[in-house]
Amino acid sequence: MDFQKRMVLKQRFEYVLGFIVLVWVMIVNVAILTRYVFKIAIPWNEELTVLLFNWVIFMGAAMASVTKSHITITIFQDALRGTAKKVVGIIQNLLFIVFIAVVCFQSWKIVFLQARTEQFTAILNIPVYITTLAMSIGSLLWFIILCTDTYHLIQASPAESEASV
Repeated sequence: MDFQKRMVLKQRFEYVLGFIVLVWVMIVNVAILTRYVFKIAIPWNEELTVLLFNWVIFMGAAMASVTKSHITITIFQDALRGTAKKVVGIIQNLLFIVFIAVVCFQSWKIVFLQARTEQFTAILNIPVYITTLAMSIGSLLWFIILCTDTYHLIQASPAESEASV
């Protein structure tokens, strides 16, 4: 994925995450205001903030994949050059793809199970799978981003891939 496409994708993630965080902050502030000023507890605020928190976490993880911001230990990879560095980068991506594929597959199974059994949250009475859907969609986006990065890494020359690994 070239730099321009990465920046457009990053910007879209930032808009979505920014909106979610804005709603999240507003809900928490309203809850604080009503609890401590008006002495009224809002029962649904905690449930909604947990739901939004899940979306922020998994969308943020996918966004970190776009910007290559995940924490990595690169001491071994930094010691390599050329084709060896490219091969190690490809192997790392493939292992990560397998991990994310398992997470994605299992989370979709949970979403379908929760939808089939018609589970609802206790207070808001919304389907529970909406919370789990954050993991499913976030891991699916993460999987797609990793696959495209790996494809471009395979297609790149060793000199080009050294800059992107």
